[in-house]
Amino acid sequence: MPLSRMVSPMRVRSSRVEPATRPRLADFLQDHSVEILQAWDQFAATVSHEGKTLEHSALRDHAAEILKTIALDLAQPQTAFQQDEKGKGRAPRSNFPTPAETHADTRMVAGFAVDAMITEYRALRASVLKIWGKAGGGTAAGDLTDLTRFNEAIDQSIAESVGRYTHQTATAAQLFIGILGHDIRNPLGTILLSSEVLVRTGQLTAPAAAPITNAAIRIKGIVEQVVDFSRAQAGGVMPVHRVPGNLADQLAKVLQETQVRHPARTLRLECSGEFNGWWDEGRIGQLLSNLLANALLYGAPGSDVSVRMWATPAHVLFSVHNDGDPIPPAEQHRIFQPLERGLQHRDAAVGPQAQGLGLGLYICREIVRSHGGSLHVDSDAAAGTTFTVSLPRACPESASAQAGAPS
Repeated sequence: MPLSRMVSPMRVRSSRVEPATRPRLADFLQDHSVEILQAWDQFAATVSHEGKTLEHSALRDHAAEILKTIALDLAQPQTAFQQDEKGKGRAPRSNFPTPAETHADTRMVAGFAVDAMITEYRALRASVLKIWGKAGGGTAAGDLTDLTRFNEAIDQSIAESVGRYTHQTATAAQLFIGILGHDIRNPLGTILLSSEVLVRTGQLTAPAAAPITNAAIRIKGIVEQVVDFSRAQAGGVMPVHRVPGNLADQLAKVLQETQVRHPARTLRLECSGEFNGWWDEGRIGQLLSNLLANALLYGAPGSDVSVRMWATPAHVLFSVHNDGDPIPPAEQHRIFQPLERGLQHRDAAVGPQAQGLGLGLYICREIVRSHGGSLHVDSDAAAGTTFTVSLPRACPESASAQAGAPS
Protein backbone atom coordinates (compact mmCIF):
# COMPACT_ATOMS: atom_id res chain seq x y z
CA MET A 1 0.00 0.00 0.00
CA PRO A 2 1.39 3.41 -0.87
CA LEU A 3 2.67 5.50 2.02
CA SER A 4 0.35 8.39 1.23
CA ARG A 5 -2.70 6.15 1.73
CA MET A 6 -1.43 5.04 5.12
CA VAL A 7 -0.77 8.61 6.40
CA SER A 8 -3.84 10.36 5.02
CA PRO A 9 -6.46 8.85 7.39
CA MET A 10 -4.32 9.71 10.44
CA ARG A 11 -4.04 13.35 9.34
CA VAL A 12 -7.81 13.61 8.85
CA ARG A 13 -8.53 11.92 12.18
CA SER A 14 -6.11 14.27 13.97
CA SER A 15 -7.69 17.40 12.54
CA ARG A 16 -11.11 16.24 13.71
CA VAL A 17 -10.13 15.34 17.24
CA GLU A 18 -7.91 18.30 18.21
CA PRO A 19 -10.59 21.05 18.18
CA ALA A 20 -12.96 18.82 20.15
CA THR A 21 -10.43 18.41 22.95
CA ARG A 22 -9.99 22.18 23.45
CA PRO A 23 -12.88 23.96 25.23
CA ARG A 24 -14.73 26.92 23.78
CA LEU A 25 -13.97 30.36 25.23
CA ALA A 26 -16.92 30.27 27.64
CA ASP A 27 -15.57 27.10 29.26
CA PHE A 28 -12.01 28.39 29.07
CA LEU A 29 -12.96 31.46 31.17
CA GLN A 30 -14.37 29.18 33.85
CA ASP A 31 -11.46 26.71 33.80
CA HIS A 32 -8.75 29.42 33.86
CA SER A 33 -10.49 31.96 36.09
CA VAL A 34 -7.80 31.77 38.78
CA GLU A 35 -5.02 32.61 36.34
CA ILE A 36 -7.07 35.41 34.75
CA LEU A 37 -8.03 36.89 38.11
CA GLN A 38 -4.43 36.86 39.27
CA ALA A 39 -3.51 38.94 36.25
CA TRP A 40 -6.45 41.27 37.05
CA ASP A 41 -5.30 41.67 40.66
CA GLN A 42 -1.75 42.44 39.66
CA PHE A 43 -2.82 45.08 37.17
CA ALA A 44 -5.51 46.64 39.38
CA ALA A 45 -2.87 47.27 42.04
CA THR A 46 -0.89 49.37 39.55
CA VAL A 47 -3.78 51.60 38.39
CA SER A 48 -3.01 55.20 39.32
CA HIS A 49 -5.85 56.97 41.11
CA GLU A 50 -6.40 59.38 43.97
CA GLY A 51 -8.73 57.16 45.95
CA LYS A 52 -8.09 54.51 48.53
CA THR A 53 -6.90 51.02 47.61
CA LEU A 54 -9.57 48.32 47.72
CA GLU A 55 -8.88 45.15 49.66
CA HIS A 56 -7.66 42.14 47.71
CA SER A 57 -10.84 40.20 48.50
CA ALA A 58 -13.02 43.02 47.16
CA LEU A 59 -11.01 43.20 43.95
CA ARG A 60 -11.24 39.44 43.45
CA ASP A 61 -14.98 39.25 44.17
CA HIS A 62 -15.88 41.97 41.64
CA ALA A 63 -13.64 40.58 38.92
CA ALA A 64 -14.84 37.01 39.50
CA GLU A 65 -18.49 38.02 39.19
CA ILE A 66 -17.85 40.05 36.04
CA LEU A 67 -15.89 37.17 34.49
CA LYS A 68 -18.61 34.68 35.44
CA THR A 69 -21.29 36.89 33.87
CA ILE A 70 -19.30 37.14 30.65
CA ALA A 71 -18.76 33.36 30.54
CA LEU A 72 -22.48 32.70 31.07
CA ASP A 73 -23.31 35.18 28.33
CA LEU A 74 -20.96 33.44 25.89
CA ALA A 75 -22.53 30.08 26.67
CA GLN A 76 -26.00 31.28 25.67
CA PRO A 77 -27.20 31.17 22.06
CA GLN A 78 -27.52 34.58 20.45
CA THR A 79 -29.49 35.73 17.42
CA ALA A 80 -28.28 38.32 14.94
CA PHE A 81 -30.82 40.78 16.36
CA GLN A 82 -29.60 40.22 19.92
CA GLN A 83 -26.02 40.73 18.79
CA ASP A 84 -26.94 44.00 17.07
CA GLU A 85 -28.83 45.25 20.12
CA LYS A 86 -25.93 44.40 22.42
CA GLY A 87 -23.48 46.18 20.12
CA LYS A 88 -25.63 49.30 20.49
CA GLY A 89 -25.66 49.04 24.27
CA ARG A 90 -29.30 47.92 24.40
CA ALA A 91 -28.90 44.48 25.93
CA PRO A 92 -31.77 43.27 28.18
CA ARG A 93 -31.52 44.69 31.69
CA SER A 94 -32.30 43.10 35.04
CA ASN A 95 -34.08 44.83 37.90
CA PHE A 96 -31.04 44.14 40.05
CA PRO A 97 -27.58 45.75 39.74
CA THR A 98 -25.22 43.80 37.49
CA PRO A 99 -21.72 42.90 38.70
CA ALA A 100 -20.36 45.66 36.45
CA GLU A 101 -22.70 48.20 38.05
CA THR A 102 -21.73 47.03 41.53
CA HIS A 103 -18.09 47.35 40.53
CA ALA A 104 -18.76 50.96 39.45
CA ASP A 105 -20.38 51.74 42.81
CA THR A 106 -17.42 50.46 44.78
CA ARG A 107 -14.91 52.16 42.52
CA MET A 108 -16.69 55.48 42.89
CA VAL A 109 -16.81 55.17 46.67
CA ALA A 110 -13.11 54.26 46.66
CA GLY A 111 -12.30 57.44 44.73
CA PHE A 112 -11.47 55.94 41.34
CA ALA A 113 -11.92 58.21 38.34
CA VAL A 114 -14.01 56.75 35.54
CA ASP A 115 -10.99 56.47 33.22
CA ALA A 116 -9.13 54.37 35.82
CA MET A 117 -12.11 52.02 36.02
CA ILE A 118 -12.23 51.69 32.22
CA THR A 119 -8.51 50.88 32.23
CA GLU A 120 -9.26 47.85 34.41
CA TYR A 121 -11.58 46.46 31.75
CA ARG A 122 -8.92 46.98 29.12
CA ALA A 123 -6.55 44.96 31.31
CA LEU A 124 -9.13 42.21 31.79
CA ARG A 125 -9.66 41.96 28.03
CA ALA A 126 -5.90 41.85 27.38
CA SER A 127 -5.30 39.23 30.08
CA VAL A 128 -8.00 36.90 28.78
CA LEU A 129 -6.84 37.14 25.17
CA LYS A 130 -3.20 36.63 26.13
CA ILE A 131 -3.87 33.55 28.25
CA TRP A 132 -6.34 32.13 25.72
CA GLY A 133 -3.86 32.69 22.89
CA LYS A 134 -1.13 30.82 24.75
CA ALA A 135 -3.54 27.90 25.14
CA GLY A 136 -4.15 27.80 21.39
CA GLY A 137 -7.21 30.03 21.23
CA GLY A 138 -8.01 31.63 17.89
CA THR A 139 -7.13 28.64 15.73
CA ALA A 140 -10.50 26.89 15.43
CA ALA A 141 -13.44 27.84 13.24
CA GLY A 142 -15.69 28.86 16.14
CA ASP A 143 -13.04 30.96 17.86
CA LEU A 144 -13.76 34.06 15.79
CA THR A 145 -17.39 33.97 16.90
CA ASP A 146 -16.32 33.47 20.52
CA LEU A 147 -13.86 36.36 20.27
CA THR A 148 -16.49 38.67 18.80
CA ARG A 149 -18.99 37.82 21.50
CA PHE A 150 -16.34 38.17 24.23
CA ASN A 151 -15.53 41.70 23.05
CA GLU A 152 -19.23 42.50 22.94
CA ALA A 153 -19.61 41.26 26.52
CA ILE A 154 -16.66 43.33 27.72
CA ASP A 155 -18.06 46.41 25.97
CA GLN A 156 -21.45 45.75 27.58
CA SER A 157 -19.80 45.57 31.01
CA ILE A 158 -17.97 48.83 30.35
CA ALA A 159 -21.24 50.47 29.27
CA GLU A 160 -22.96 49.25 32.44
CA SER A 161 -20.13 50.48 34.68
CA VAL A 162 -19.84 53.88 33.00
CA GLY A 163 -23.62 54.32 32.95
CA ARG A 164 -23.84 53.50 36.64
CA TYR A 165 -20.88 55.73 37.49
CA THR A 166 -22.40 58.62 35.56
CA HIS A 167 -25.79 58.14 37.21
CA GLN A 168 -24.25 58.06 40.67
CA THR A 169 -22.19 61.15 39.91
CA ALA A 170 -25.30 63.04 38.79
CA THR A 171 -27.14 61.90 41.91
CA ALA A 172 -24.29 63.11 44.10
CA ALA A 173 -24.32 66.47 42.30
CA GLN A 174 -28.05 66.86 42.89
CA LEU A 175 -27.57 66.00 46.57
CA PHE A 176 -24.79 68.58 46.77
CA ILE A 177 -27.05 71.18 45.19
CA GLY A 178 -29.78 70.36 47.67
CA ILE A 179 -27.44 70.72 50.64
CA LEU A 180 -26.17 74.06 49.41
CA GLY A 181 -29.62 75.30 48.55
CA HIS A 182 -31.16 74.43 51.89
CA ASP A 183 -28.59 74.01 54.63
CA ILE A 184 -26.49 77.06 53.75
CA ARG A 185 -28.98 79.51 52.26
CA ASN A 186 -31.27 79.34 55.27
CA PRO A 187 -28.72 80.39 57.93
CA LEU A 188 -27.42 83.10 55.59
CA GLY A 189 -30.95 84.45 55.33
CA THR A 190 -31.16 84.47 59.10
CA ILE A 191 -27.91 86.45 59.35
CA LEU A 192 -29.14 89.06 56.87
CA LEU A 193 -32.54 89.39 58.52
CA SER A 194 -31.01 89.65 62.00
CA SER A 195 -28.63 92.36 60.82
CA GLU A 196 -31.53 94.37 59.41
CA VAL A 197 -33.51 93.99 62.65
CA LEU A 198 -30.56 95.13 64.76
CA VAL A 199 -30.16 98.25 62.67
CA ARG A 200 -33.90 98.97 62.56
CA THR A 201 -34.25 98.66 66.37
CA GLY A 202 -31.20 100.80 67.03
CA GLN A 203 -29.15 98.04 68.63
CA LEU A 204 -26.51 98.36 65.91
CA THR A 205 -25.55 101.23 63.66
CA ALA A 206 -25.75 100.82 59.91
CA PRO A 207 -21.96 101.26 59.43
CA ALA A 208 -21.30 98.63 62.09
CA ALA A 209 -23.75 96.21 60.47
CA ALA A 210 -22.41 96.78 56.94
CA PRO A 211 -19.49 94.28 57.21
CA ILE A 212 -21.91 91.58 58.45
CA THR A 213 -24.37 92.25 55.65
CA ASN A 214 -21.69 92.46 52.96
CA ALA A 215 -20.02 89.25 54.11
CA ALA A 216 -23.34 87.38 54.14
CA ILE A 217 -24.22 88.69 50.68
CA ARG A 218 -20.78 87.68 49.47
CA ILE A 219 -21.17 84.13 50.80
CA LYS A 220 -24.68 83.91 49.36
CA GLY A 221 -23.33 84.93 45.95
CA ILE A 222 -20.65 82.23 46.08
CA VAL A 223 -23.25 79.62 47.07
CA GLU A 224 -25.50 80.67 44.18
CA GLN A 225 -22.59 80.40 41.75
CA VAL A 226 -21.64 76.93 42.96
CA VAL A 227 -25.27 75.77 42.75
CA ASP A 228 -25.62 77.12 39.22
CA PHE A 229 -22.31 75.60 38.18
CA SER A 230 -23.31 72.20 39.56
CA ARG A 231 -26.68 72.32 37.81
CA ALA A 232 -25.12 73.27 34.49
CA GLN A 233 -22.50 70.53 34.78
CA ALA A 234 -24.98 67.86 35.84
CA GLY A 235 -27.76 68.70 33.40
CA GLY A 236 -25.75 70.07 30.49
CA VAL A 237 -27.76 73.31 30.39
CA MET A 238 -28.79 75.97 32.90
CA PRO A 239 -32.45 75.45 33.91
CA VAL A 240 -34.64 78.45 32.98
CA HIS A 241 -38.34 79.29 33.18
CA ARG A 242 -39.30 81.77 30.49
CA VAL A 243 -42.35 84.03 30.84
CA PRO A 244 -43.47 87.06 28.84
CA GLY A 245 -42.10 90.39 30.04
CA ASN A 246 -40.23 93.59 29.25
CA LEU A 247 -36.51 93.03 29.55
CA ALA A 248 -35.68 96.72 29.92
CA ASP A 249 -37.66 96.92 33.18
CA GLN A 250 -35.75 93.99 34.66
CA LEU A 251 -32.34 95.31 33.65
CA ALA A 252 -33.17 98.78 35.00
CA LYS A 253 -33.93 97.27 38.43
CA VAL A 254 -30.64 95.36 38.47
CA LEU A 255 -28.73 98.48 37.46
CA GLN A 256 -30.39 100.49 40.23
CA GLU A 257 -29.60 97.83 42.85
CA THR A 258 -25.97 97.68 41.71
CA GLN A 259 -25.68 101.47 41.86
CA VAL A 260 -26.83 101.42 45.50
CA ARG A 261 -24.05 98.94 46.34
CA HIS A 262 -21.44 101.05 44.49
CA PRO A 263 -22.34 104.68 45.20
CA ALA A 264 -18.87 105.92 44.23
CA ARG A 265 -19.21 104.64 40.65
CA THR A 266 -21.43 105.91 37.83
CA LEU A 267 -23.64 103.36 36.07
CA ARG A 268 -25.53 104.51 32.94
CA LEU A 269 -28.36 102.84 31.00
CA GLU A 270 -29.22 103.72 27.39
CA CYS A 271 -32.27 102.13 25.74
CA SER A 272 -33.54 102.32 22.18
CA GLY A 273 -36.29 100.03 20.95
CA GLU A 274 -39.01 97.70 22.21
CA PHE A 275 -37.99 94.91 24.59
CA ASN A 276 -40.94 92.58 25.08
CA GLY A 277 -40.31 88.86 24.76
CA TRP A 278 -40.07 85.59 26.67
CA TRP A 279 -37.39 85.56 29.37
CA ASP A 280 -36.39 84.05 32.66
CA GLU A 281 -36.13 87.50 34.20
CA GLY A 282 -34.40 86.25 37.33
CA ARG A 283 -31.67 84.56 35.27
CA ILE A 284 -31.30 87.58 32.99
CA GLY A 285 -30.98 89.78 36.07
CA GLN A 286 -28.29 87.45 37.35
CA LEU A 287 -26.58 87.66 33.96
CA LEU A 288 -26.46 91.48 34.03
CA SER A 289 -25.44 91.52 37.69
CA ASN A 290 -22.44 89.27 36.93
CA LEU A 291 -21.42 91.37 33.92
CA LEU A 292 -21.67 94.57 35.96
CA ALA A 293 -19.63 93.03 38.80
CA ASN A 294 -16.98 92.03 36.25
CA ALA A 295 -16.89 95.56 34.77
CA LEU A 296 -16.66 97.23 38.18
CA LEU A 297 -13.93 94.87 39.36
CA TYR A 298 -11.69 94.88 36.30
CA GLY A 299 -12.47 98.27 34.79
CA ALA A 300 -10.37 101.36 35.40
CA PRO A 301 -10.87 102.57 39.01
CA GLY A 302 -13.43 105.37 39.18
CA SER A 303 -14.49 105.00 35.55
CA ASP A 304 -18.11 104.83 34.37
CA VAL A 305 -19.81 101.58 33.42
CA SER A 306 -22.44 101.82 30.70
CA VAL A 307 -25.24 99.44 29.71
CA ARG A 308 -26.80 99.91 26.27
CA MET A 309 -29.93 98.16 25.02
CA TRP A 310 -31.24 97.91 21.45
CA ALA A 311 -33.52 95.60 19.53
CA THR A 312 -34.31 93.93 16.24
CA PRO A 313 -37.62 92.33 15.27
CA ALA A 314 -36.43 88.91 16.46
CA HIS A 315 -33.83 89.73 19.13
CA VAL A 316 -33.10 91.96 22.09
CA LEU A 317 -29.46 92.92 22.62
CA PHE A 318 -27.58 94.65 25.40
CA SER A 319 -23.96 95.40 26.14
CA VAL A 320 -21.90 96.22 29.23
CA HIS A 321 -18.89 98.47 28.64
CA ASN A 322 -16.00 99.55 30.83
CA ASP A 323 -12.72 101.33 30.23
CA GLY A 324 -9.40 99.99 31.46
CA ASP A 325 -6.72 97.52 30.51
CA PRO A 326 -7.89 95.28 27.64
CA ILE A 327 -8.24 91.53 27.84
CA PRO A 328 -5.41 90.03 25.73
CA PRO A 329 -6.73 88.23 22.61
CA ALA A 330 -5.17 84.94 23.74
CA GLU A 331 -7.24 85.04 26.93
CA GLN A 332 -10.58 86.17 25.51
CA HIS A 333 -11.65 82.61 24.65
CA ARG A 334 -10.70 81.35 28.14
CA ILE A 335 -12.60 83.76 30.36
CA PHE A 336 -15.94 82.01 29.79
CA GLN A 337 -14.57 78.66 30.99
CA PRO A 338 -15.34 77.56 34.56
CA LEU A 339 -12.69 78.36 37.15
CA GLU A 340 -10.72 80.38 34.58
CA ARG A 341 -9.73 84.00 34.98
CA GLY A 342 -7.34 85.73 32.62
CA LEU A 343 -3.89 85.74 34.19
CA GLN A 344 -3.42 89.46 33.76
CA HIS A 345 -6.80 90.23 35.35
CA ARG A 346 -6.37 87.66 38.10
CA ASP A 347 -3.10 89.21 39.17
CA ALA A 348 -4.52 92.73 39.00
CA ALA A 349 -7.67 91.98 41.01
CA VAL A 350 -7.71 93.46 44.49
CA GLY A 351 -10.23 93.71 47.29
CA PRO A 352 -12.76 91.20 48.58
CA GLN A 353 -13.93 90.13 45.12
CA ALA A 354 -10.42 89.20 44.01
CA GLN A 355 -10.79 85.81 45.67
CA GLY A 356 -13.86 84.80 43.63
CA LEU A 357 -14.37 81.35 42.21
CA GLY A 358 -14.02 82.42 38.60
CA LEU A 359 -17.51 81.16 37.75
CA GLY A 360 -19.25 84.46 36.98
CA LEU A 361 -18.63 84.65 33.24
CA TYR A 362 -19.14 80.91 32.82
CA ILE A 363 -22.57 81.24 34.43
CA CYS A 364 -23.29 84.23 32.16
CA ARG A 365 -22.50 82.11 29.12
CA GLU A 366 -24.73 79.26 30.35
CA ILE A 367 -27.67 81.59 31.04
CA VAL A 368 -27.39 83.04 27.54
CA ARG A 369 -27.00 79.59 26.00
CA SER A 370 -30.09 78.31 27.81
CA HIS A 371 -32.06 81.17 26.20
CA GLY A 372 -30.73 80.26 22.75
CA GLY A 373 -28.67 83.45 22.55
CA SER A 374 -25.04 84.45 22.15
CA LEU A 375 -22.43 86.23 24.27
CA HIS A 376 -19.11 87.61 23.10
CA VAL A 377 -16.47 90.10 24.18
CA ASP A 378 -14.58 92.83 22.32
CA SER A 379 -11.60 94.37 24.09
CA ASP A 380 -8.78 96.70 23.09
CA ALA A 381 -6.88 99.59 24.65
CA ALA A 382 -8.63 102.31 22.65
CA ALA A 383 -12.27 101.24 22.93
CA GLY A 384 -12.20 99.42 26.29
CA THR A 385 -14.02 96.15 27.01
CA THR A 386 -17.56 95.39 25.88
CA PHE A 387 -19.58 92.24 26.57
CA THR A 388 -22.50 91.92 24.14
CA VAL A 389 -25.54 89.69 24.69
CA SER A 390 -28.07 88.75 22.01
CA LEU A 391 -31.30 87.00 23.06
CA PRO A 392 -34.15 85.75 20.85
CA ARG A 393 -37.51 87.20 21.86
CA ALA A 394 -39.38 83.92 21.47
CA CYS A 395 -38.57 80.73 23.36
CA PRO A 396 -37.82 77.69 21.14
CA GLU A 397 -41.16 76.03 21.95
CA SER A 398 -43.26 79.04 20.95
CA ALA A 399 -41.14 79.63 17.84
CA SER A 400 -41.70 76.04 16.72
CA ALA A 401 -45.42 76.32 17.35
CA GLN A 402 -45.63 79.52 15.30
CA ALA A 403 -43.66 77.96 12.45
CA GLY A 404 -46.02 74.99 12.32
CA ALA A 405 -49.24 77.01 12.67
CA PRO A 406 -51.46 77.26 9.60
CA SER A 407 -51.39 80.60 7.81
